[in-house]
Amino acid sequence: MTLGLLDRLESRFENLIVALDGQDADAIIEAAAAIRPVVNEVENTGAWHGGTEINKRLLELSKLIDASKYRVNMLTDLNRQRAENLTLAAGFDTPSIYRKPL
Repeated sequence: MTLGLLDRLESRFENLIVALDGQDADAIIEAAAAIRPVVNEVENTGAWHGGTEINKRLLELSKLIDASKYRVNMLTDLNRQRAENLTLAAGFDTPSIYRKPL
């Protein structure tokens, strides 16, 4: 059962990556929302407290999670750049958008 849960979680993250690559906001929201229920199931069963096979699957999952985070960060930066370019194109000298402090 634990491996089945991890398979479902892996599938959800793969779907999220596909949605992020497609840049369709509705698909991203739907794929992201589908992850939470499976994460809750994994947390409730304590799936991460398994043997070698479970640990191996969790390591594989961490790579998908990192790939998802990378894409989210990339799209966030791309959208920030687009907003900044639109602000400058509208004739404002200084973009009126939030920037992370260095």
